[in-house]
Order: sequence, then structure tokens, then C-alpha cells
Amino acid sequence: MSSSNKKPIEFMGFDSTTISLMSFNFVSAVGIVFANKCVFHTYSYNFACFVTSLHFVTTTIGGRACLAMGMYKVKELNPMDVLPITISFCCFVVFNNLSLQYNSVGFYQLMKVLTTPVVVVLQKFLYNIDVEQNLQMCLGVICCGVGIATVSDMSVNFAGTFWAIMGLVSTAFYQLQVSQRQKNLKVNALQLLHYQAPQAAAVVLVMTPFLDQVRGPDGILAYEMTSGAFVAIATACVLAFCVNLSTFLVIGHTNPVSYQVLGHFKLVLILIAGVVMFGEDSNVVRLTGMVMAFCGILGYSEIKRKMNVANQAPSRQEKGEDGVPLVAVTPKSDR
Repeated sequence: MSSSNKKPIEFMGFDSTTISLMSFNFVSAVGIVFANKCVFHTYSYNFACFVTSLHFVTTTIGGRACLAMGMYKVKELNPMDVLPITISFCCFVVFNNLSLQYNSVGFYQLMKVLTTPVVVVLQKFLYNIDVEQNLQMCLGVICCGVGIATVSDMSVNFAGTFWAIMGLVSTAFYQLQVSQRQKNLKVNALQLLHYQAPQAAAVVLVMTPFLDQVRGPDGILAYEMTSGAFVAIATACVLAFCVNLSTFLVIGHTNPVSYQVLGHFKLVLILIAGVVMFGEDSNVVRLTGMVMAFCGILGYSEIKRKMNVANQAPSRQEKGEDGVPLVAVTPKSDR
């Protein structure tokens, strides 16, 4: 039998290319959470803002490499049209990295689960957009689950809670803004990232002296860099770019629903790995809350999937250009 007649390799309905891309996204999205935690926890390089700027510099270099390989074409845009998204993008990533610096992996990830309910509230408040009663019930289950898990988490502290809330609100605002602005500019994720990454690197570098200690015995300049710390930081930087690239490739090759399902697996693994790798609390109450929140996410996703099918899925071209999340940490963002 000729090779042209061979049946493509499939697993759970996905072809080999899709499996490879989803694996790439899975590894990079889960990896960056623990690479960043390793930088902050293991090597005590507690300069989340500066680390974020290094991520953006690496993403800029990686984006230009993708351009050289013909993965996208530059679309002429007014940099000032991109700057508002860049600023919200910077706040979103910096605040979430600060949340990860001060919180356990489990608490950090559970707070990010609340992004969907917050987006729904902001849509109602800003645009008077309502959601169906079934979706509201799922959001209620999510909030209750996170609440139960959080109350029993002994690692919760004031600074960590503050940055988690800031990260939560900035993520919701970013998602609302980038979806609409990306459609208005008629660009895909990589075309937008072409302008966004270098702007973000500059903005975060300006923010660094205000959020990180630069001078003094505990400052950036006084830190004694070891080979292990350097490797950890460099790994996190490379993974930051891989998250952006793989997210674009997965959604472009499949659809947002498939990416959302992939996000559920990432969420479960991150929560489990937080207990295994960093010895986080795993009491019955906390685990019950985690399971409750996860069930709420599954219910919400399934209802949204059925609604999308009923309203007919967008064309493949539209899939590549609608609000593609630029950074990975829940199905919307994984950092």
C-alpha cells in the first residue's frame, strides 16, 4: 500500500500535528509556572517585575525569529494604537508574577480560576451584557469552590492576596480589551505581539524600580548570580515565548474550545504538582474546594460549547484572529 493511502495517526479525535502542538503548549504553559516559582522560591530571585521584562525581551527576539522563518507577516500599525493593550498586558503579567512570588502555586492558580466570573461581572457593569442562568450557576459553583479551598489554605498572606487580586482584575480587563482591540486592528496574535513585546519590555523596565528593590543588600544589583539561578531564569524566559507561540498555533490549528479543554488538564496538573513539588497543603477541605471549582469550570465550558455549536462556530480564518490569549496561566491565560 502506498504511503499516500495510509490513514493519519489519530488519538482521541486529534491528528498527530494537533497532538504535537497541544503537547508543546501543555509543556510550556505548565513549565513556566514552575520555572518562575523555582526562580522565586528555590533561588530567591525575588524580582518579579525585572524577570517579566526579561520574558518580554526574549519574546521579542523569538518573535523576530518567527518573522524570519515566514510564520507571519508584519502589518503596519500605529504603535500608539497598540500601547493601551501593551500597558494592560504588562500589568496583567507583572501582577500575576508577583502573585506567584508571594503565594503558593495552588492559591495562585485558584485565584486565576476566578478570571471568568470577574470578566462576566465587568461585562455586566461596563457593557450591560447578561449571562444565562445556567452559566450563572456554574460561576457560583466556581466561586464557592475557590472560597472553600482558599479559607483552608494556611499559606494565604496579605501581600500575596493583594497581588492575586490585582492580577485577577488586570487579567479580566486585559482579556476584555485585547479581544475587541485585536478585532478592530484586524491582526492575529503574532502580528500584535510583534509590536506588543518590545513595548512591553520597555514599559516593564520603567516599572521595575517602583516594584522591585534595585539597590541595597537585597537588591537586584547585589544578587549573587549562580549558574543554577541563571539556568532557571533563562528557562523561564524561553518558556514565556513558547507559551505565546504555542497558544497561537494551537488555536489557529484547532479552535478555542479545544484549547479550553487543554487548559483544564493544565489546571489539574498545576494544582497536583504544587502539592507534590512544593509540599503545599492537601487537606480534605482544600481538595474539596479545588474539585468543586474544577467541576464548575467543566460545567461552564460545556454550556458555552453547546451555545457555540448552536450559534455555529466561526470560520477557520476567524478562529485565528479572534481574542487569542497571548499569555498562557487557566484556559484564558496560564501565567
